[in-house]
Amino acid sequence: MKLLTSFIWGIVLGAAAVLLHDAYVPLGLLFAVLGSSIGVWLVGRMWGRRRYKGVTVVAWLVLVLRAGSLGVGNELLVQGNATGNALVVGGSLALLAVASLRP
Repeated sequence: MKLLTSFIWGIVLGAAAVLLHDAYVPLGLLFAVLGSSIGVWLVGRMWGRRRYKGVTVVAWLVLVLRAGSLGVGNELLVQGNATGNALVVGGSLALLAVASLRP
């Protein structure tokens, strides 16, 4: 149950980051990465294990990378511009750093 809850939190955090990163360009990206990092840290505090933070990060990465690929109607939610690349690379590095810390 804890794994499923951690996965769902990763999906929720990833969706919020995807929808927020391109709004209000410098601040939206900052809030998306910072909010996702705080969310992953809170999952670790809630369950007390590093593995649940890892599950949350994997779910976040799956959603963000899927949003960056073409859909059925050739739509993109994370574009290949500076903010989209910063979300994928910077967000991934920030979340991996937070996930590697102690719970």
